[in-house]
Amino acid sequence: MKISILTTITNPEERQDKWIEALSCYYDLADEVVVVNGGSPVYTDSHGPWEKIKFVNLPWSYNWNWIELPRHLNAGLKKCTGDWIIKLDIDQFIHEKDFERVRKVLAQVPEDCDVATFQKMSMVYGKKYYQKGGREIAFRNKPYIRFGKNLDKPTDLCFPVKVTSYEKVCLDCFNDATKGDFCRIWYKLPVGRQLKTFKTGISYWNYDYTFKAQDFVKEEFWRFSQAYYRYFKKWTFGRTKRKAFQVFLNMMKGRHDRAPYTYTLKDHPKYIREAIKNLTKEQFGLNAWGLL
Repeated sequence: MKISILTTITNPEERQDKWIEALSCYYDLADEVVVVNGGSPVYTDSHGPWEKIKFVNLPWSYNWNWIELPRHLNAGLKKCTGDWIIKLDIDQFIHEKDFERVRKVLAQVPEDCDVATFQKMSMVYGKKYYQKGGREIAFRNKPYIRFGKNLDKPTDLCFPVKVTSYEKVCLDCFNDATKGDFCRIWYKLPVGRQLKTFKTGISYWNYDYTFKAQDFVKEEFWRFSQAYYRYFKKWTFGRTKRKAFQVFLNMMKGRHDRAPYTYTLKDHPKYIREAIKNLTKEQFGLNAWGLL
């Protein structure tokens, strides 16, 4: 059984991503790693002979469209040759103690299940984390499976669905458009339903804001809020940069207060321990910049 890991990056040094650590993890686990690069070229030569890594270049706009999520993932999916594909963000890891278990469990998934769920371990700050329900990040490499709009969960565009149709979307005006001279760049967004899933019981570790600086998060979360509004027409995450940052802080404070678990350094995947050990007050994961 061959496993592909699919991920995306965009200017990872500027974004303060621990991308070399993440790619090292993926390289050790998978038979191939497909990286969709939305920004400037990245250079991995100095970090080892990574023959199993494939890069797909697809520019990512600064004022991005929500449709870019499935668009980039599907571009990478086309390059995956594994029997199973595991989609991980570049700030997510699978613990090395689970590598053999991942292969064993995926090999035993019933034939009528095309998707396998992993438990998301989300780091907050102050050595606390919480565990979310099973997330559909592993799936069989089948032609009818693509990333797209789940008709049962329309805000989720970055999880696999069984494609039943396509929705023509304009990448210029960020809307479902059917006519107009202003529409120049089109994308056929896959639309479908959730596939039958199998629960693996395996965890993956999420460090989305752990290593980020305050100024970066202010700008990044504001971009996120605007992208959400362009597509969904809702200011769910704040209609100004200041309000968006307050939404972020409130969200993280709520997650921290409800997080039932604490960690020690040795609990983390080995690839990220050094970065966790050296967290500074400028990085969110230490103590939320002293704001919360």
